[in-house]
Amino acid sequence: MKSDKGLYIGIDLGGTAVKGGLVQADGTIVEKQSIPTEADRGVDHVLGRMADLVRDLAALAGEAGQHVAAVGLGVPGTLSHATGTVIAPPNLPGWRNVPIVRRLAEATGFRVTLENDANAAAWGEYVCGAGRGCRSMVMITLGTGVGGGFVFDGRLFRGSHEAGAEIGHMIVVPNGRVCACGQRGCLEAYASASSTAARALERLRAGEPSRLRVLFESGAALTSEKVAEAAQQGDPLAGEVWRETCELLATACVSLQHIIDPERFVLAGGMSGAGERLLGPVRDAAARIASPMFGQAPEISLATLGSDAGLVGAALSACGA
Repeated sequence: MKSDKGLYIGIDLGGTAVKGGLVQADGTIVEKQSIPTEADRGVDHVLGRMADLVRDLAALAGEAGQHVAAVGLGVPGTLSHATGTVIAPPNLPGWRNVPIVRRLAEATGFRVTLENDANAAAWGEYVCGAGRGCRSMVMITLGTGVGGGFVFDGRLFRGSHEAGAEIGHMIVVPNGRVCACGQRGCLEAYASASSTAARALERLRAGEPSRLRVLFESGAALTSEKVAEAAQQGDPLAGEVWRETCELLATACVSLQHIIDPERFVLAGGMSGAGERLLGPVRDAAARIASPMFGQAPEISLATLGSDAGLVGAALSACGA
């Protein structure tokens, strides 16, 4: 990365919140803020809020006697890193082919870079999180969907059409469950937090016995966290659902290991909060299904930066651009 002196602003744009931070070149967060996205008010309104956030953070840097060297954006969905354009992000209605880099640069006066949010989070973990010290790393984000990011020899991999590392849309069950993308059997249709909860919910609606039924009949939200807890407590239904989630995650890791041979896999996103309840079964399944012909099973770890990975990675992407 360039040794440009000063601080970097990382912006993590989501459907409900915009997170921003002042970040040092080593990944240390000096200041962070979060504001509602207010996506329903349109592109111009959200861009205005992002510009205000950048200006507020820059002012704080100035008060501390520092300057902002650049701004890095992490944005969900399809985009063009080369042209600085957001093409079709989920949960941001009306955002189609928005030249976000040019718009934010004009509004703030700073150099601006753009990265997919999962790539940004992967870069943050690679530089100063669970991937520190690796030559190559694959990150799998487990939340509402399943995303990912690949880093090889210190560089993010984006693919020929800037649509690489869509790990969630690897087909792991031929002719399986319908995914939101239109394919059948995607990893995301089974191993995301929302899909894990949905599979348990379907079985409860079919009348299967489970300690989760009390929660279900109360009308409270059934989450993947509750499924993991019930599985740990020995509930058969929850155990089967959680085991399938972990086994298909392991299948994806082993398949990717044979294709690209990364040094480490990092599990991130909200579902990684399950900790050892997720990591242990995924590691065990990977060790069980991987062929001994190819050496040891993939190294699999949990992310360490938590919800800050996106803004840190976005800032560090600007640092290295």
